[in-house]
Amino acid sequence: MIVKKYVNSKIKIMIISVSSIKGGVGKSTGVIFLSQALANLKPKSKILVIDLDPNNNLTDYYLRDEDTKLISSKSIAHYLEGTSKLKELIIPSPFDRISVIPTTPKLARVSLSVSYDSTLSQRFRKDLRELDYDYIFIDTPPALTLELTLGIYGADVVVSPIAPNRWIIQGYDEIEKLVNDNNKVLKGSKIKLYVLKSLVSEKKSQILDDLGIKTLNSFIPKLESIANANNSAKPLNEKTAIFFENAIKEII
Repeated sequence: MIVKKYVNSKIKIMIISVSSIKGGVGKSTGVIFLSQALANLKPKSKILVIDLDPNNNLTDYYLRDEDTKLISSKSIAHYLEGTSKLKELIIPSPFDRISVIPTTPKLARVSLSVSYDSTLSQRFRKDLRELDYDYIFIDTPPALTLELTLGIYGADVVVSPIAPNRWIIQGYDEIEKLVNDNNKVLKGSKIKLYVLKSLVSEKKSQILDDLGIKTLNSFIPKLESIANANNSAKPLNEKTAIFFENAIKEII
């Protein structure tokens, strides 16, 4: 398990970003159900999920019944603008021990306005580690944007979902390059990169193993039950949840 200790703090924290520059590979789905799998496996842990994707699918799942005005007032965009601290933006979710820092589509415009700030990535990485949580998951956008840069630079671990599609696999190369570039400038512990076979059949999962990309042993199948749970903001049944539990065991 990856654990980091910080001066003047007893907090042990692990920050996991789920990142791909291609859509449709189960990135947000991964954050949602990996975080729930971890909550089941670590019943005493405190978990925070942060939505850095302007598409805000993660926010919509976890805060489906919250007032949109509240969500807007707690958007991660306020942190990027410098008007709020991260801890001021946290909303408890209906899922036990999982809290959320949400976003709205406005994030895309805000990120453009602050993209000049060369110190933002360093501040974000530092501020994440001052939060009182055991695990933090970050959902990043499927594009080479400031939000993706923040999510990767802030992480201890980056999980990149891939499927047997040549463009998705080429997209993974970009994630790998970002991780490697950040590791060149980071002092101390480096970012670890894991590849998760996502939304594939077991047969196609084996095809990915033959492409020379080192992946986790576990994989996430393409199942209607996963899509239905995501769309309805419901947890997975036990039979399906096991795929995410197997994956998170390898990651942590």
